[in-house]
Amino acid sequence: MHLDMADDTIPLSSDPDTLAYTLAAARRGKRRRRPSGSRMPRAAAKNEPRLSPSQRRGLAFEDDALELLAGHGLQPVARNLRASPGEIDLALRDGDTLVLVEVRARGNGRYGGAGASIDRAKQRRLARAAALLLPRLAERHWNGRIPPVRFDAVLFDGDARPQWVRAAFSIDDGMVR
Repeated sequence: MHLDMADDTIPLSSDPDTLAYTLAAARRGKRRRRPSGSRMPRAAAKNEPRLSPSQRRGLAFEDDALELLAGHGLQPVARNLRASPGEIDLALRDGDTLVLVEVRARGNGRYGGAGASIDRAKQRRLARAAALLLPRLAERHWNGRIPPVRFDAVLFDGDARPQWVRAAFSIDDGMVR
């Protein structure tokens, strides 16, 4: 004996326990199937991050900085590297040197401009983030060898052209210069 449920044929057993189990399993399977159009539409694609206007502007400045540095021969390694102390905007390769870049933009030069916003506290956070990220970067891009590291900055002040500051700060004997 067979029970026909829509397109599926389920064999029936004379044992009541087996019959109950078979019918319950068939119902569960039917209940899980939904028409493909019955889901609510999503606001954004799963892999598409929602960004605020200031985040979009920041990414645009990072794009401009990357274009500037690539134009000077640096090779991109990574972007937006996150570690618990902070985020490193750009990582590039300049020969055998790993260049970690902080991108800063300010609408005007008041309060010292974009460069002044990279204070000692920010430098320490970047240095701690670099220390955490360096082993992974070395493994992927320098065959496990720890490369020399340089901290650069690309500054955008108002409508002025971007300014690339090589060795904006450095780590010497654990001290930030």
